[in-house]
Amino acid sequence: MDKVKRYAIYLLVIAGCGGLLFDFGGTIIGPALPYIGPADENPGSLGLFTTAQVSHLSSAVVMCAAIACLAAGWLTEKLGRKLMMLVSAAIAALACLPICLTDGNYALFFVGRAMQGVAAGFIGVVVPMYLAECLDANSRGKGAGMFQLLDFIGITFCSIVGLVVVHTIGAADDATVSAAQKSLAWKTIFWSSAVPAILFFLGALGLKESPRWLYRRGRKEEALAALAANNGEEKAKEILDEMIAGDAAEAAEKAALAAAAKGDSLFQRKYVLPFCISLAVLICNQAIGFNAIQYFSIPMFMKAGLTQATANAANFIVWLVPIPVTVVALWLVDRSGRKTLLKIGTLGMVVALAGVATMFLLLERSVVAGGLLAGWATVAGIALFVASFSVGPGVVVWLALSELMPGRIRANGMAIALFVNQMVAFTIADAFLPWQKACGYAVVFYSLAGFAFLYFLVAALLLPETKGKTLEEIEAYFAGK
Repeated sequence: MDKVKRYAIYLLVIAGCGGLLFDFGGTIIGPALPYIGPADENPGSLGLFTTAQVSHLSSAVVMCAAIACLAAGWLTEKLGRKLMMLVSAAIAALACLPICLTDGNYALFFVGRAMQGVAAGFIGVVVPMYLAECLDANSRGKGAGMFQLLDFIGITFCSIVGLVVVHTIGAADDATVSAAQKSLAWKTIFWSSAVPAILFFLGALGLKESPRWLYRRGRKEEALAALAANNGEEKAKEILDEMIAGDAAEAAEKAALAAAAKGDSLFQRKYVLPFCISLAVLICNQAIGFNAIQYFSIPMFMKAGLTQATANAANFIVWLVPIPVTVVALWLVDRSGRKTLLKIGTLGMVVALAGVATMFLLLERSVVAGGLLAGWATVAGIALFVASFSVGPGVVVWLALSELMPGRIRANGMAIALFVNQMVAFTIADAFLPWQKACGYAVVFYSLAGFAFLYFLVAALLLPETKGKTLEEIEAYFAGK
């Protein structure tokens, strides 16, 4: 294997490791909830936090990620993509300290969760942008797929941590497990979140800066060298020529607009339309409740009738499912296209969410009793939901976001769109537990199924196909050329 191919693989794996870290900080609270949640809802819990506090601590990651997104665009343009990846990893690693070096102090715990959110917000902007700017038109789908694949591997690792802790230290609902053991258990779970942060930091040190960022800074020789590392010298020159031609075309358009006294407004069709489509996709991507489901799946399985140990095992199985599915999606995304996968995935989510809702409706109306059968039926529905998400939205959403945004607004446009995305996720994650407590899981999941159907309509009617197109060609498409 030559040097170029080795670096291309390294870039995909390490930048994709941003996906490993992206959801890890948020998801890791799931296995810890039976130990720290309210005792009236979690048998054997230490009862460190109330239902409201658990909701806030769970959603704090998403809320702070949303706020971080607003600064991420400016910081990424100012500091560069590579440095921002290193900063994100460092914040994620340090976040363990205020969480684990206390005995459940709510304020310090919230600070640690907020830091995990800031790191996730930065990563959600910079890594997809970095991959889009470093990879050619035929490889960007692989980059987005790798990001999502490692995201799911990170979530699966969270479930493995919970499974190992339950079987080595003890479950919260086990009467023989002491309070000291339960305290050790939840702290061990949170300490594990430093592992992907450290791995990502060390790996990012070996990456080159984004060639498009270097080019826009007038550092053409460095941009060419960065392109050559991933594409070879001959291909690198072709890509650089495309960048120069695209830059010249935009400069000519600006001059023509200025001569006509119109100015180059950000409210032009070529900027507004792709931004609005990206925004619609990102809103729908969170309205389906994916974050809330991944945070609260273990308590949900226990509500359906499984023990904590069985619920942890079921959670592990659920998060194993999307890994092979994402590998298939990774292979298909540059062949079948983004739009096709997104339509398949969203329809699958409608079926899965409606099925889970129906199961809980039967439980809530005492048509069936909670136990192994109801519990595993719920697990199957959530597994189908996660598989459907991974074959479509999981891969396509990051790709669409990085591809659709024109170069001039890419950093800030992605930051604003991701801010809205994360605020929707925060709203649903923060309201999920009170919502289900007031209305029951059936109402919650039927509502999420409705949002999933709306997502399908957005994918089918609004999203253009960008398979095989360069970033410059996509921008030209929205400009009506």
